[in-house]
Amino acid sequence: MDWLQFGAQWLHVLLGITWFGSVLATNFIFIPALMRLPIQQQQSMGVAYGEVAGRLLTRAGEGVILLGILRGTVLGPIKSLDMLTSQYGITWLVALIAAIATYLWGKRVIEPAVKRINSVDPARALLADGSPAPELTAAFADVKRKSMLELLGFLVIFTCMILMRFGL
Repeated sequence: MDWLQFGAQWLHVLLGITWFGSVLATNFIFIPALMRLPIQQQQSMGVAYGEVAGRLLTRAGEGVILLGILRGTVLGPIKSLDMLTSQYGITWLVALIAAIATYLWGKRVIEPAVKRINSVDPARALLADGSPAPELTAAFADVKRKSMLELLGFLVIFTCMILMRFGL
């Protein structure tokens, strides 16, 4: 058994689970639970969560991408540019592009959108009747839309990982 390949694969999978799992948990557990709290608590918890999650997801995404390159090339079957035209090479390349695009989408699109939510003045976040102000509602809708597109990127990556496991 090649222990370097085993270790790289193990860490690649662990970081992938961390990255993808954290995004799923954030979108389907944390945010819905957060929405049940008063606006001031939403913002303070959202900022605290975002600081920790941002660092973790950045490192996990970077690790997944770097280890994916290593696993496909140095420790994998792609030894020349010609290999990129094989079924495996094309699938690997699609996965790599999707992973980089998903990572950049999170960093350049979702993170600024979340910061816009957190920057809404709590005094203006609610209307007189206690319902969310249009600015806050629009900011949340924007993040939800962008997060769903991120999940589409993960769907492509995940599908490619399964295909590569079967040599496609």
